[in-house]
Amino acid sequence: MPEHKIRVDFEPFGKRVGIAPGHTLVDAARLAGLPLTSDCGGGGSCGQCVVIVRDQPDALSALTTTETDILSAEQLQLGQRLACQAELLQDVKVDVPFFSLITGQRLQVESATGEDLLPGTWDDLIVKPYQITVPPATLHDLRGDLDRVLDVLAEIHGCTGLSASPMVVRLLPDLLRQYHWQVKVLLRGSVIINFLPPNAYPLGVAVDLGTTKVAVYLVDLTNGVVLAAEGRPNPQIGYGEDVISRMIYVKNKPESAAVLSQAVVGVIDELTQLLTAQVQRSLQEVAEVCIVGNTAMTHLLLQLPVGQLAMAPYVPAAAAAQEMRAADLGLSLHGDVRVYVPPCVAGYVGADLVAMTLASAIGQDDRTVLGIDIGTNTEIILSKRGTRRLVALSCASGPAFEGAHIRFGMRAAAGAIERVWLNPEGPVVQTIGNGPAVGICGSGIIDVIAEMRRVGILNTHGRIQAGQPGVQPGVHSLEFLLVPAAQTATGEAILISQHDVDEILLAKGAIMAGIQVLLAVCDLQAQDLDEIILAGAFGTYLNLDTAIAISLVPNIPQERFRQVGNAAGDGARQILFSHTARKRALQLAREIEYVELTVYPGFRKHYARSMWL
Repeated sequence: MPEHKIRVDFEPFGKRVGIAPGHTLVDAARLAGLPLTSDCGGGGSCGQCVVIVRDQPDALSALTTTETDILSAEQLQLGQRLACQAELLQDVKVDVPFFSLITGQRLQVESATGEDLLPGTWDDLIVKPYQITVPPATLHDLRGDLDRVLDVLAEIHGCTGLSASPMVVRLLPDLLRQYHWQVKVLLRGSVIINFLPPNAYPLGVAVDLGTTKVAVYLVDLTNGVVLAAEGRPNPQIGYGEDVISRMIYVKNKPESAAVLSQAVVGVIDELTQLLTAQVQRSLQEVAEVCIVGNTAMTHLLLQLPVGQLAMAPYVPAAAAAQEMRAADLGLSLHGDVRVYVPPCVAGYVGADLVAMTLASAIGQDDRTVLGIDIGTNTEIILSKRGTRRLVALSCASGPAFEGAHIRFGMRAAAGAIERVWLNPEGPVVQTIGNGPAVGICGSGIIDVIAEMRRVGILNTHGRIQAGQPGVQPGVHSLEFLLVPAAQTATGEAILISQHDVDEILLAKGAIMAGIQVLLAVCDLQAQDLDEIILAGAFGTYLNLDTAIAISLVPNIPQERFRQVGNAAGDGARQILFSHTARKRALQLAREIEYVELTVYPGFRKHYARSMWL
């Protein structure tokens, strides 16, 4: 009789392992190939291997005295445990904070849209810095400090009708006296949002808020240049791998809306502080924030109602651009900094597609261009030659391309198989970091499906064929042996099951069906496409040969493809600092036609055909 194993789900990496009862979470993490920080070697004294357990306290052994001594009452209330102290009793899902890992997930922050940022002309700047010198206060000049600043701005720069909140004014007196009555004034429209030392310059933070990752860019607001960038897994994954799960979670527990919002705000705060320190700038210099994401993600961030998004007709609480004070959102920024969220198009086509379209210049010339941002929620846009028409839709491709729902699937972290070749001698794999395999991520999954079809292990319907090399009986179906147990980091063989194949067929079928619907709406064929733009982390690392082979993307010459990286992040930084980009984003949101797949008459037919190999 097979030994009972406890299943442990490590998020946000999407890695699941089975381990015998009585082992600790550290043992399970090592089996999963997740390198938890632990200077004490698992003795509990260093307190570094912190994990978070939500809603399942009985799945682990009781708190030890070591944990109660090291972890604060607040940490314990949040469900934090030391992985080396917590023994496994039942199946459990745990969140692994980024700071508990020696190495992290590979996240896409770079872009390669090929489009220059808009010229940083003075009139185009969202935040305008004015360096001024004001007359010092004397017994013969008793004007208030703010009045002195307003008078100089009016006399020298023609700026009138200005205002400043008390939170900004309270910074002024010390600055004026410390810097001998010189100060840098940051003006946003007619509002003074901050005062800085005379040698400082305004910085901005652009954020691409994805379902599985958060990418943050520190930008010079005078010219749009990115000074530093960093990414982190989205901590909301602990509440659901896709946006539907998270919206249901909030609907069932309304009080959790603030928790999900602050989880993301905490990551943005952490990365903003990290990036400013990296470039030796002050957090006080951050003067504007722009955040893009799909409609559900921005609604969860702003704590807007999401119940109506989860049911027909799937309408947003607000499609218009949203703006609020950074302090009201919970960001730890100085002065009267504002957070700007560009408009969305529809319930499942959000500001991230608007930003991607802007950065990639889709619709800005007379070409037929298809833009695809592949993710848990894949958004697709098509511009038609000769019409300047823009049509978009969203398809629920699910998290399979990020490793979820795949038995040995994981996100793109160290040890993930990212390339696969099936040679006559057997499978050959390439992992991230070139170490022993831990699991398989999205690009590797696409490769193995394409290779299995090429050599005849899969038929056109995606069924694993008995009698083929590497095919063996599994518990529920036939399986293909990809990496033997002796060659993995976990000591467990990595197999591809029929269920795994089916998950990929469903995901790639949804994307290709969406593409086919857009082509049909615009009366086009795939060969009419002048260019296909692939955006996002998955699109960046995708092997075009295998993606075309399994019909994930249209079969057109590869020179017509352009893999642009995080184009949504590129668009966010343009919108962050430029009035012209902001106006163009508003225009795009109005111009893009939205196609709702659930009511499109030919969708089911396209979907059924698109699942074939």
